[in-house]
Amino acid sequence: MMMAVSEKQASPAAVVLRMNPSREGEMSYANNSSFQRAIASVTKKARQDMAAALYRSRGRPASMAIADLGCATGPNALLMVTDAVEAVLAECGEPPELLVFLNDLPGNDFNAVFSLLPKSPLAASGCCFVSACPGSFYGRVFPEASLDYAVSSCSLHFLSKAPDVLNRGRVYISEEHSSAAVLDAYRAQFQSDFSDFLRCRSPEMRPGGLVLLTFVARRTSRPTAHDCYLWDLLADALMDMAAAGLVDEEQVHAFNAPFYNPSPDDLLQVIRNEGSFAVRTMQLFEITRRSTTKDDEQVELSRRLAVETVSTIRAVLEPMMRMQFGLGAMDALFCRFRLLLEAYYRNKATQNKDDATNVFLALEKKHHN
Repeated sequence: MMMAVSEKQASPAAVVLRMNPSREGEMSYANNSSFQRAIASVTKKARQDMAAALYRSRGRPASMAIADLGCATGPNALLMVTDAVEAVLAECGEPPELLVFLNDLPGNDFNAVFSLLPKSPLAASGCCFVSACPGSFYGRVFPEASLDYAVSSCSLHFLSKAPDVLNRGRVYISEEHSSAAVLDAYRAQFQSDFSDFLRCRSPEMRPGGLVLLTFVARRTSRPTAHDCYLWDLLADALMDMAAAGLVDEEQVHAFNAPFYNPSPDDLLQVIRNEGSFAVRTMQLFEITRRSTTKDDEQVELSRRLAVETVSTIRAVLEPMMRMQFGLGAMDALFCRFRLLLEAYYRNKATQNKDDATNVFLALEKKHHN
């Protein structure tokens, strides 16, 4: 999904507001978003059950408004709203009018998204009215009391801006290398952003409406080494390039990724303090690319996991990294990253351990704040 990064931040990495576009071909987000689709599949039944129950609880109304916050582009762009529409239509005889809103930043390729509509279940239903609503979801996007059901997947782990904190030789929180001040700065930025997200959704949601969120998270208050390993290895690749004179080391020290994987306590604290929503569900789950393999397939599996993981990450991060380190550094950077990641997956202590923790969070808008 597209990153909700503020255009006001001065850092060069902060002004890039998109994933790799379709013109990047094999490296595009559209061609490297199967992992995000797998994450959505884990929550599909729960999301559809909640959408159907909401429609019934509202007395099967003549119309219902559904929104996806951070829809991005590519094959997943209509996935979340389609799941909701199908769940509602399964509950009714005479179909209601379904107002479907697709939100992302203004730089998103909405033309590509709308080109998917004619062959989608949304068009086949004959009762969906689809609109684009560009803008950062850390600000207001929709009119007051206009939404019944809002969903966002693989987006809210991206911050509105990277924290301004010294984190030499790293690009994110590192269990081994980062100071407590780095974790504190990242946590504070996430809490500010997530509070803004809820504060802006509060007037937009009708009482009893649902906000269903899925994004990268962690299980512990402090990140573990495994929570940070991808970022540590990316930083190691950059520092290797700096040692070889291929990138400026000071640019590595100056770069912080606008990302945060919150703990349950981080989430609950913000929800409680903001006060507009009640927690219906908060579930942590792991997602992996691994398949069942034999012992003699471990080396090949390690290579495949590394290739697929780097392709996914490159599709998301490359525009930002390109602004910071230059177009010419990208192939070398992600090649080094892949080799380091393959070695990590071959290591007996971390063998093919590619599981990533996500949170599925269902919030209900309170009838009275």
